[in-house]
Amino acid sequence: MTAPAARPAAIIFRKRILPWSETFIAAQSGAMTRFAPVLVGYSRDASGAAYLVGRPQLLLDEHSWFPALEKFLLKSAGRAPRRWLRAIADTQPAVLHAHFGSSALPASRIAKALGIPLVVTYHGMDITVRAKTEAEAERRRRAFAAADRVIAVSRFIADALRAAGCPDDRILLHYIGVDTQKFTPPAAPRAAHEVLFVGRLVDKKGVIHLVRAMAIVRRTVPEATLTIAGDGPLREGLAREAEALKVPATFLGVQTPEQVQQLMRRAAVLAGPSIADHRGNAEGLPITFLEAQASGLPLVVSTSGGTGEGVVHGSTGYLFAPGDEAALAGHLTALLGDAALRARMSAAAREHMVAHFDLRTQTAALERMYGELRGERPAR
Repeated sequence: MTAPAARPAAIIFRKRILPWSETFIAAQSGAMTRFAPVLVGYSRDASGAAYLVGRPQLLLDEHSWFPALEKFLLKSAGRAPRRWLRAIADTQPAVLHAHFGSSALPASRIAKALGIPLVVTYHGMDITVRAKTEAEAERRRRAFAAADRVIAVSRFIADALRAAGCPDDRILLHYIGVDTQKFTPPAAPRAAHEVLFVGRLVDKKGVIHLVRAMAIVRRTVPEATLTIAGDGPLREGLAREAEALKVPATFLGVQTPEQVQQLMRRAAVLAGPSIADHRGNAEGLPITFLEAQASGLPLVVSTSGGTGEGVVHGSTGYLFAPGDEAALAGHLTALLGDAALRARMSAAAREHMVAHFDLRTQTAALERMYGELRGERPAR
């Protein structure tokens, strides 16, 4: 397989291609115009296969007689399988871009074997969770040293990288962005009292605080309902809490990107009650919050990690301290009870995303950085 001659290949590396929750990697690679993206990993994750149809992919599992052994050798001895390397080399790659810190070291070995620059993007728990041992901390430092650029998806992640020992001159703050041509406001009226949550049902998402806040909201806005799109180990406990508090909560489970898009066009407000969990795991900057604003959906989100970096408090939504259920309830009540306020925030949210977080603009900046790593002179 050879990439189109008109565009050099950009190898997009993730150990599994791609979990359903990582649509942002697919979106970013799909928005490239100067480079031809080729997704490279160990194996295919069936949960995200639908949004990679027709995308060039090179999997170790399909280029090795003994994939498990080859993975072990890559991790332990730094030896990449020859057949896999030849297949990657055949695309004439110009740069390798790995997502998540856990992919950095194996990606560095591939990049070194191919003689191409390495870019690594850190998104959240891959750097916010504290290293448990000195050996783990040393692996992080080796990954930083191997990368030509280390991308932070928020200022919060950039600070975490510095604290972990990443040289400041390698760090690049780069917001991934959102497809503002795909995520657009609806033509039809919204459901006036529906609060939406989108994400995995795990501790750091803080959904328990949202369920409890909704019980407070319903004292003033009895029509208020909660829709939860996503799944995870906390689902049953959250459903029991909602039932005990008499909060009308609909648990939809995992939704396709298209279904999420429709939910964002229907709801009145999106809530993001994120917290840092016991390991220090905190959000980088959820793409969901950007997609919602591009859809004209006002936000009420916590300031945990980098969650608030895409929100203009009082203009595109409201921010509150992590775990403050009273503040969360107060902001939700204000929005659900004031159609004119929702309309103003909807317009401001959409304008903010188009001006500062458009996927095409952000991806063009990323590709300029790729070009500079190849030795291209920056465009004036």
